[in-house]
Amino acid sequence: MRIVIDNLGIPPLAGICNYEDACKPGYSVDFNVNLLKRYYFVKSRMNKIYAAHLARTPEWEVKCAFSLHLYLEAEHAASLRKRVSEMREPPLNMDKVTDPALEQLMDELIRAADTRELLSGIHAVIKPEMIRSLEKHLAETNPLIDYPTCRILLAILHEEKQMQAWGEKALAALTQDGNDADMLAEWRGRLEWLQTQAGGIFGDMPTSEAACPFDRRSDGTPYAIDPMPQRDTRFIDPYNKSAEIDSYYRDESLSIDERTYALLYKRLREMDVPEWMGPILYTAKGKPCEYYVDMSRQLWDEARHAMMGEVGLNAHGVHFYKYPIDMNSSVSLNMELEPIEAHLILWAIEQGLMNKNTGKGWEFEIAQRSDHELAALFQDYDWADEVLHTQIGRKWLVPEIGSMEVLKTQVDPLWKKWADATSKRASLSGHEQWWDRFIADIRKQQKINKTEGTNHARAT
Repeated sequence: MRIVIDNLGIPPLAGICNYEDACKPGYSVDFNVNLLKRYYFVKSRMNKIYAAHLARTPEWEVKCAFSLHLYLEAEHAASLRKRVSEMREPPLNMDKVTDPALEQLMDELIRAADTRELLSGIHAVIKPEMIRSLEKHLAETNPLIDYPTCRILLAILHEEKQMQAWGEKALAALTQDGNDADMLAEWRGRLEWLQTQAGGIFGDMPTSEAACPFDRRSDGTPYAIDPMPQRDTRFIDPYNKSAEIDSYYRDESLSIDERTYALLYKRLREMDVPEWMGPILYTAKGKPCEYYVDMSRQLWDEARHAMMGEVGLNAHGVHFYKYPIDMNSSVSLNMELEPIEAHLILWAIEQGLMNKNTGKGWEFEIAQRSDHELAALFQDYDWADEVLHTQIGRKWLVPEIGSMEVLKTQVDPLWKKWADATSKRASLSGHEQWWDRFIADIRKQQKINKTEGTNHARAT
């Protein structure tokens, strides 16, 4: 029996829900914890899957999205882990395989052959099921008693839907030609079968006793990543090193505008950092959850910086893929240095960017002196991000290496190793000079914009 309560016209229960919803049985703590562990397992593995495929994925826009999505997966996993720790005393057993069937699903998904297969597996199979599971959880758990969980799941669900909206459009764009439709359908069918055998992510789907009707790619052995960075056919001459961009923005004999354009191009080139961080992140085993959050955040920041360059060139009327974007760094680091060596190089570069006279603060000053407010804003946030990145590198490398002194001694010989690796690919480009054409292209567009602006003002 429900009674009528005088709440003075004020919404009761802090506005979370009404009395009827607050009276529903909901989930027990044990049932809730088991579900959160299933979500955590999928989220943690998705972070690894994105990291494993980021470098080898050729489409720039997909690289950008994978960089964001792996960061979100790491953040989601960390929030789920924290919630479980609030509900039960240690040991939490968060890093044990929750369900062998879920593990088989993730082991199959990571073996996607190309971008279309990966997007199909993620956005036609995994993400819709994750969204369904979260919505079911939120609908059935008690919204008042379990408010801390609901708050976390609502935030995750919001970002899941954002990821899914992007993924559906990206998958549609890459499959509109209809080629290999049967092969993709078979791939999805295999993943759907494995997902059903796990009971879905929620664990409530009926399973089958029948043998798997599909040949599986996973044989139980660890997945070996392909670390070779790839770019799609829009990108030309990717080993061209003729433009000494780091010198151009430092050259005080050049106009402040040209130096600022060099900074924009430097931001654009930063896509090589996510490409070389992917293998670092994927191969890191047994690290604390916070490690994957920090490293995923840094990887995402570097992709954001590349997108800043993309936006900056777009604002000046130049396609970001029109001129060469050197990918020598990520190729040489991924193919000829160990992941820990690549991480040491990354940390050393970040340290150098803190130099007061030649580092990020100085880059910001250059952009500020130009007429390009957007470029100055980019450099402002780029500087803030890089300060964080030096802290991340120090936080995780020093304990692993032993001390700051040992860290520095290990970095020194790596500069030559990296230079030698890079020099091996010098013959892959004719190193045609293109920077002057790039500047002329921007100058031409500036004149067009100025003329259009003047005509618009007159008309107004």
